[in-house]
Amino acid sequence: MKLRKRYLPVAAVLGAAVAIVPALAAGPSEAKLEVNENCVESEWPCWTAPGSKPEPASKVTIAAGGEVMFTDHTTTPAAVVWMGSAPACSGVSASATTAWEGKCKFEQPGIYKFESSTMFKEPGLDYTKYEIVVESATTTGTTPTTTSSPPGGGTTTSPPGPAGGSGSGAAPGLPLVGSASEAVKLARAQHGSSVRGSVEISQAGVGGRLEVDLLANGASPAKAGHSEQVRVGRLVRSSLYAGTTSFTVQLNAKGKAALRRRRRLELTAKITLTPLNGAAVTVTKSVVLHG
Repeated sequence: MKLRKRYLPVAAVLGAAVAIVPALAAGPSEAKLEVNENCVESEWPCWTAPGSKPEPASKVTIAAGGEVMFTDHTTTPAAVVWMGSAPACSGVSASATTAWEGKCKFEQPGIYKFESSTMFKEPGLDYTKYEIVVESATTTGTTPTTTSSPPGGGTTTSPPGPAGGSGSGAAPGLPLVGSASEAVKLARAQHGSSVRGSVEISQAGVGGRLEVDLLANGASPAKAGHSEQVRVGRLVRSSLYAGTTSFTVQLNAKGKAALRRRRRLELTAKITLTPLNGAAVTVTKSVVLHG
């Protein structure tokens, strides 16, 4: 789910290299979640944001005192079961039923976790777990020092990163949340002619570029015992946003032909995330496709 914060303009004082940021409002005061039965792919149900990409809204950020509306108007029975601290809710189903809607109010800052066991889950992809991050109503202003001026004069400063960025486990400046092994989720064994996975993008990776390459050994994927790797699938996605980005990479014609012949195809998935600023990060994982 893509939630954006609005920041007040930065005041520049006589071209000086010091900018003062007023107190900033936290996340939005309300959010909406609904069950989508075709999240990322057909028949993969998840909680998502109305009108957004059909991807799991695994982390939602709101301000203290805000509300989250839950809606299930699909044929997939859904439940919201809080793990640990729970907000005050009305009409929210704690058992797997359909055709319901309700609302929860979050008075205190913190992280509220809930699970929906009927959502999509397979090794490496878990759409059953979600977080509501509740921030304080305001954050105190800061007086950072800047050393460069943008085109047209004045000074700039970077706003604080939202939940899911460097403040929640990402190393400063890295486009992934946490370590590479934590941020990239990819099941070792998969079925069909495509590879599915997800990447957790930090604030530093917003606006960047994701490339996923599927590599098979041998001059031809049908041949074994050859050290050369050839690409049998590729996906490129740009203008990334913070949070979970799911991907599905289809085999190309050569890869599909090899899978049909052998019924089993060993691949290396090369995931490269290139941020707008900073060095690219590459993660490789082994995948076995079964036809």
